[in-house]
Amino acid sequence: MRVILVVERKHLFPGLSPQGFLPSGSVDLDSLTSHLFFAERDYMEINSHYKQIIPYLMLQRGSGDQARVLCYQRRAKHTEQRLGGLWSVGFGGHIEPLDRDDTQVETKGMVMATALREMEEETGLNPGADALSLIGFINSDSEDVSSVHFGVVFKVDLDGLADNDDQIMELVSAQAEPHQARWISVNELKKMTGPENGPDGGSFEDWSRIAVVGAFG
Repeated sequence: MRVILVVERKHLFPGLSPQGFLPSGSVDLDSLTSHLFFAERDYMEINSHYKQIIPYLMLQRGSGDQARVLCYQRRAKHTEQRLGGLWSVGFGGHIEPLDRDDTQVETKGMVMATALREMEEETGLNPGADALSLIGFINSDSEDVSSVHFGVVFKVDLDGLADNDDQIMELVSAQAEPHQARWISVNELKKMTGPENGPDGGSFEDWSRIAVVGAFG
């Protein structure tokens, strides 16, 4: 049985649940500490009264007109079947009990500690905590999979790495094993948020569409 960190929706949003991309100051994660608990994932996947907290990592190089994001297409037979075949701009995963014992929790908090663990596990990269910037949150009830998750969105600046774009993409692809991956400029990415407007006529997942609009306008 796998257990993951959740919070009851009413504690996350005392009033109506805002939708879409939320600014970084709109949610105080520290104030939620007493309301967070670990629960069985299978049950929480079908119970939208609770939200599973997910660090969502956007890998970026360059700035301004030269900025580009590492995007990938999930395999059709993905672990989360509801996301199979869709494109994504985010890497990440659930907060698990093992994250409570991370040595970085005391100084960086559990969400950041999990983000760093997921970064290394999902991408094979270890750019350090200073490369991560909290830029906002994602809440969307438009689809089954997003209705039970709450995204904590980090931009990950990879300009400090010595490897070039191709080397980073090769390392991430070997670790994450997507169907395919590619760097996409921010200017091009902003044109791809509609259905079937993604690479090769594909579509980006709900959270990625929200993240792109929220992060880049």
